[in-house]
Amino acid sequence: MLFSKTPKRDYFNPSNTHKPLFRERRQSLKPHNHKLYILVSFLCFLLGVVLSPLSRAESGELMMQSKDGESSPALLHSTHVELQVNGMIAHVTYSQTFTNDSDKWKHGVYTFPLNENAAINSMQMLIGDRVIRGKIKPKTEAKQAFDAAKKAGKKASLTQQQRPNLFTQHLANIAPSEKITVKLQYIQQVNYDNGEFSFHLPTTLTPRYIPGITIKDLSDTVLSTHAFANSDKTEIKSNQAPQSVGNDSSRITTSSRITTNNTFVSGWALPTNEVSDADKITPFMAPAQSDSNTNQLSFTATINSGMPLDSINSAGYKLNWHSIENARYQYRAWLGDNHITMNKDVWLRWRPSKESTPQAAYFAEDIDSDHYALVMLTPPQVNPDDLQDFPRDVTFLIDTSGSMGGRPIEDAKAALKLAIERLDTKDRFNIVAFNTSYKKLFSQPANTKPHNIKTALSFISNLHANGGTEMAGALYEALNVQPQENNIKQIVFITDGAVGNEAALFSMIQQQLGSARLFTVGIGSAPNSYFMTRAAQFGRGSYVFIDNQNNIQKEMQRLFSKLESPVLSNLSLTLPKDMRHKDNVEVYPKRLPDLYAGEPLLINLKVPDLTHEKRKHSNNLDDYIAVNSLQLEGTLTDKDGNTHKWQRSIQARYLTAERNNNVSDTSANAKPPHSTQSKGIATAWARKKIAALMDEKALGRDENEVKNDIINVALPHNLITAYTSFVAIEEVVSRPESVNVQSQNIKNLMPQGTQMRAVSYPKTSAGINFHMAIGALSLLLLILLYTSETQRFLLRQYRIFIKDQRVTHNG
Repeated sequence: MLFSKTPKRDYFNPSNTHKPLFRERRQSLKPHNHKLYILVSFLCFLLGVVLSPLSRAESGELMMQSKDGESSPALLHSTHVELQVNGMIAHVTYSQTFTNDSDKWKHGVYTFPLNENAAINSMQMLIGDRVIRGKIKPKTEAKQAFDAAKKAGKKASLTQQQRPNLFTQHLANIAPSEKITVKLQYIQQVNYDNGEFSFHLPTTLTPRYIPGITIKDLSDTVLSTHAFANSDKTEIKSNQAPQSVGNDSSRITTSSRITTNNTFVSGWALPTNEVSDADKITPFMAPAQSDSNTNQLSFTATINSGMPLDSINSAGYKLNWHSIENARYQYRAWLGDNHITMNKDVWLRWRPSKESTPQAAYFAEDIDSDHYALVMLTPPQVNPDDLQDFPRDVTFLIDTSGSMGGRPIEDAKAALKLAIERLDTKDRFNIVAFNTSYKKLFSQPANTKPHNIKTALSFISNLHANGGTEMAGALYEALNVQPQENNIKQIVFITDGAVGNEAALFSMIQQQLGSARLFTVGIGSAPNSYFMTRAAQFGRGSYVFIDNQNNIQKEMQRLFSKLESPVLSNLSLTLPKDMRHKDNVEVYPKRLPDLYAGEPLLINLKVPDLTHEKRKHSNNLDDYIAVNSLQLEGTLTDKDGNTHKWQRSIQARYLTAERNNNVSDTSANAKPPHSTQSKGIATAWARKKIAALMDEKALGRDENEVKNDIINVALPHNLITAYTSFVAIEEVVSRPESVNVQSQNIKNLMPQGTQMRAVSYPKTSAGINFHMAIGALSLLLLILLYTSETQRFLLRQYRIFIKDQRVTHNG
């Protein structure tokens, strides 16, 4: 027998009766004292929470949507957009009109989105028939000039960049019943993919999630102004010192939006250790109202395509278009409604006829002796069935944060289900869903057997939108998955991109990518296109946007063609002889990207001082053409494993009186058709260089070096950047010093189909940490009072346990 006699305690059979592991202690003479301690401590903790303004509805749930106490806003806003497309360059006139519909003088702040490639190179302020031209200045200098004019009672406007796709318009001293228009002009490179051109015009934004810890306590006078959301406007007197913020709500009402230096606070979020400019990228939001007379957009477009078009359309909007009489290959388009509500991005797309689809194009502009060019080279069209197939390890990242609530999460789930059902039998996959934290479907990538697909579809169906947008952990997890040997590693990232720490995420992608490729799927009526496109660029992948449920099938099919087709590899670009011999030619992108099905290679280049070469070769044109073509080469591998080389080339065109400066080939070496494009190429190049410099900053280059390089590009090209701004000032004083003025945020509209979220911050000068500490100190006090009794109790129980162990082993 294992035991010579029945042990006194059998730990393996709970049905046996035995003495308890811990002996019962004798009942205390005061049995409820410790319960009373806990109860009192808990009540003290609740008291701290109650004292915190987080519990007050009037200030705790309205950070994203501030109250103004009025039936309609006093400062109205509308935008008119005139689009002129010439070849690959869009010239945009973007006019913002602000009307003071009150009897008070107003200052205004409006944060608005544009496409991340928009290069703003002109600004004017129009007041009646008066035109004040804006000047480009270093950002700090422009802000100082604006603040001085504002204080002096002069009309002024200041346009700043917060992100490549997010800008702020400041207006000073708008008189009662007065109307001011700020006219911006910008250049934007149009997109070309899969035989279709497109132009993107954002109209609003999805509120960005701000990760990190607030960098200052809310008791700080500057930051405490963010915490109060009961008023859109603040009335101050000229030269009035800001009042300190305390618990007296009457005092807060008159100073809640003014910081220690009279700066008006324009955002609902507090700066954090991860997003130091959070207050500048989180404008207040409002739900769209069907009868609203503010945030209205009108839009017209003229397209000089240089080729016949089969269609022009704008998904989600009624669009009218026709060809222009007596103008070859020119078309006019406009929205069916005179005005539309600014709660959904506008995508204008036009498709050339099949026989006119361009294969290569060269657009040029000379400024002084500098030659600028925008070159498009498309790889050959091939049948994917003729190319080498390959197994894949695909990780799908899906954003389930609160900003995805409503229509976006349903569209994201539908897109993900299509992708799962499309997987091949040789593929492996996993799903990572994230919000405040993340969860994986499988611990490791799984095969595509029916039961795994069924499990995945069920997992997707049960996803719901809530919580924050903590991308970093989920992204790191996906980037560090080890693929199976000989499998291609791909990551498909489905999100609205609504985060404020883009640069940190770009850095992570660059550092952790390895051999993987990252593709992004933008979801919603107003996704953060800057994050989506740049993340795909750093991830050496591609991107698509799903702006409404009717486009899910079409856009996902575009994505599938990229995911399932092999990359056009071993790309090399050979510049013309004239350019190769110059050391200071600047070409962007510096590193050639991977090309996927339907994608062209777009090159922006600058050749300084090209005058000598043009003169040198002008007498021997035939030889000159032979050696002065841009040539793109690459390889393809067929299904039998054989490698095939391919190339595409186009002749470089230098500007002369006899030659047109913009050409496009409809076949590899066809004679180019006529085009009238002449301006914007240099501006587009400058914007690409600035974007490359900002990427270097995101990857760790010294900010001061980047800042100096950007300013040296921006000022000559008249461009708004992170370090330069436009400022326009009317030199006449219009507001008397004795007249009070109100400051007001002009809200953006929540994107169509999304839900308004509440964000809470306290307004007290003490700060939330102080109030939460009350409860924590109460718990600590309980522990101190109860420590001696607790120590005696644990010591007695330990002695009893040791004694019982001896009994068991000696039994």
